[in-house]
This record gives sequence, C-alpha cells and structure tokens, in this order.
Amino acid sequence: MSGVDEIAKQCWQRGSKAVSNEDYDYAVEMFHKAAVLVPDNLAYRQSLRAAEFKKYGNNGKGAGAMSKPKLMGLRSKLSRAKSKNEWDEVDKIAEEALKLSPWDAGFNAAVGEACKERGYNHVAIFAYRTAVGPTGEPDNIKLQREFAQLLQDDGQFTEAANAWNTVMKLDPQDSTARQNKTACHFEATIKKGKFEEAETTRDVMSDREIADKLGLNSKRPGQADAPGQDPEADLLHQIRKDPNSVELHQKLSQLYENKGDLKKAQETLEKALELSKGDRNIQELIDELELKQMSQQLDKFKLAASQSPDDEEAQKKASRFARKLLDREIEVYEGLVKRYPQNKQHKYQLARRYKVLKRWSDAIPLYQQASMDPRLEVDSLVSLGNCFLKDNKPTLAKKQFLKVVPLISFEDYPDRFKEVHYWVGRILEKEGDLKAAEDHYGEILAVDYDYRDVRDRLNGLADKQQS
Repeated sequence: MSGVDEIAKQCWQRGSKAVSNEDYDYAVEMFHKAAVLVPDNLAYRQSLRAAEFKKYGNNGKGAGAMSKPKLMGLRSKLSRAKSKNEWDEVDKIAEEALKLSPWDAGFNAAVGEACKERGYNHVAIFAYRTAVGPTGEPDNIKLQREFAQLLQDDGQFTEAANAWNTVMKLDPQDSTARQNKTACHFEATIKKGKFEEAETTRDVMSDREIADKLGLNSKRPGQADAPGQDPEADLLHQIRKDPNSVELHQKLSQLYENKGDLKKAQETLEKALELSKGDRNIQELIDELELKQMSQQLDKFKLAASQSPDDEEAQKKASRFARKLLDREIEVYEGLVKRYPQNKQHKYQLARRYKVLKRWSDAIPLYQQASMDPRLEVDSLVSLGNCFLKDNKPTLAKKQFLKVVPLISFEDYPDRFKEVHYWVGRILEKEGDLKAAEDHYGEILAVDYDYRDVRDRLNGLADKQQS
C-alpha cells in the first residue's frame, strides 16, 4: 500500500469513528480528504455522501441560502475546468460544492463525468445514480441519457435498459433510446444464458482453437460449457464470433489479470495490440503487466535469498534482478512522463527510481513538479528535502522541510512528522540556531522519547547554550 493509500485509509477510519459519535462535520472532512487522495475508491465516495446527508439531517437542501454565493463561484470554476478538460480539477471542485449541497444533481453529475473520463466507472455510476435519483433530478433527460449510456458501456445491461426506458418516457420520440433499450435487453439475456445454449461440436472446437491460437488453454476440469456460466468461456466464444475485436481481447485480458494469471493477461493484450495496430494505451497496459510479473519474480528471488542467507549466488541473483526491474521501471516511466507531461503521479514515480540510483539532479525537478499535486505534496516535499541533503545543499533541504511542517501532524503522518522535525533540527543546529533546533527536537520527544539520537542532541544543545 502506498503512502497516499495509507493516509486515505486512516482518514476513512477516522471518519467512520466520527460517524459513530455523530460528529458529522469531522466525518465529512475526513471522508472528503480520503476521496480526494484516492478518487477511484467507491467506498470513500459512498461514505462521504452518506455523511453529508446526515450532516444536513437529510433535509434535501444542504447548507441553504447562505451557501448560494459560494456555490455560484464554484459553478463558474467548474465550468472553466470542464471547458479545459481538467477532470481532476472538475472532480475536486464538484466535491467541494457537494459538501455544501450534497443533493445537487449538477455537481453529482460533474463528479460522474470527471470519473468517467478518467476510467473510474464504478464511482461515476454512483455519482450519476445520485444525480438522477429521487432526491436529484429524475426528469433531467440529459443526465438520464448520460447515465444510461454509462451503464451500457460498463456492461450493466439490465439497469441500462431501465435507464433507457426512463429516457423514452421523458421523450417518446427518442429512437436512439428505444434502440439502445432493445440492445441492452438482448445483451442482458445473452449474459444470463437464455439463448445460444445449444452449441455445436464445431462451435466448441472453434473456441478451443481460439484459445490455442492465443497461447491459452481455456478448458479446465469442471469448467461449464453453457453461456453465462463461465466468463472466460463466454469471452472466448464472443472472440470466435468477432476475432478482430480489440475490446473483447482487452476484457479477456482483464479477466485473466483479475484471476492473477498475468502471463495469459499479457499474451491476450499483445494480441489486442496487434489488432489495434499499435494502440499506445494498450502498450502501456502491457508494460504495466510486465512490471507486475517482474515484481513477482523479484519477490521469489528475495524469498529464496532470505531462506538461504549463506548462498552467495542467491543473493547476487536477487540483487541483479532488482537492478533489472529498476532499469525497466525507469524506461517505462520515462516514456510515460514524456507522453503525459501534465501527469504528476508519473513524475513522482520516476523521481523515486532516480532517487534509488542517487541521481539527485534528475530526481529533484521531478519531485518539485509532483509537489504541485495535493495528493503527492507531502511525500514529494520530504523526498525533495532528502535529495537536497544528499546533494549537499542543506539550506535548500531546510526550505522544503519547513514547507511540510504546517501540512502534517503526528496523528496523520507519524513517521514523516518525526523525520521532518529531525532534519530541520539537525540543519538548524549546524547553522548555529540552537533555540530553533531545540524546538524541533522537542516536537519529536513529545511523541517519541527514543527517536534516533534526539535526546543526546537536545542535551548537547543545553550544554552549548550554558557555556
């Protein structure tokens, strides 16, 4: 679990405790922070919206008239962000507005659109469902169409058919809604295995031939033959019907990945890449799977080395493979940074790899840019300070650490809290600012009396000030 994920989890846990104590203001703040840090986590969004409803006593209105000026300003900001396709910003602005008016259909739909554009379909569906629900705007035909299309694209055909039916009631002349409703009913029926139950021997053999061609063995003992009983068999059957479908190969790959069979997942994606004539997005998914497989292999080498500490060859093998993985990760992230220059997360990940190799001058500018993302700000600034220290630039290191101090508390960032105050204290001590150094060391001793050599340093400062 990454540092960001751990922080979000802690925020969610605090929010849950606040809900049990009926402290809904604090619960909203904690759940909101968790949702901002990890925007694709559905549970964080659901908890946040439920707490917001509770905060306002389920009045269906929110904060009321006093919030209107602020909401107007947020709507303007939201419109500008949408016009620029800044979906991260759209999500943040909309969630900020929902803290004041959680039933607002427009802001809920904005969250849904932002999540859909970034591939967080499960969160997007939740947001749209709220937007068009009984407490939202169920008669808003534009939102109903968007919701229905999202459900259909996500393969939730039964609910999509119902949503298209709602669109038809609002606009009986909408022929597209009628066609989509029929298509969704058909797909839902196929999914349940109501039709095409009787497969010929030729059909079954064709599915197996496809699996063999992909380098996959789809038949296993006990595997069902009827449609709807085995997702893998169903997808292989659909691929037999439409062998050039990139989307079906991607779905099959995702299925294998979910099962933990990364090798099959990669082989299937490589076929999708071939069919797509080199789609860059698919290549990125293949790279990701390759790194996951290499990481698993490294774990095996490390386990073998730990079980045989005297086996020099086992130690070397683990070390060599770790460097091989690191080099490949750098190659992948360098490509991602080049292709997506606005993506701060890619820059942060690349900086981490450069830092391992002590390439301070390469890591520093990447950490500086990554620190502009609120989700990465704390970790990036701390890492930036460490890089400046290693690069023998203590004044610049202190500047970064001091930026972090007001952003963290011991409760939220226990390790970072102690690390930052320690290095600020060390730098100030070296600069001769003994009183300021003493304050930072004191912050550490107040929460961890045995941290590093802080007690000895604090005693040493006392001696220097008395002499």
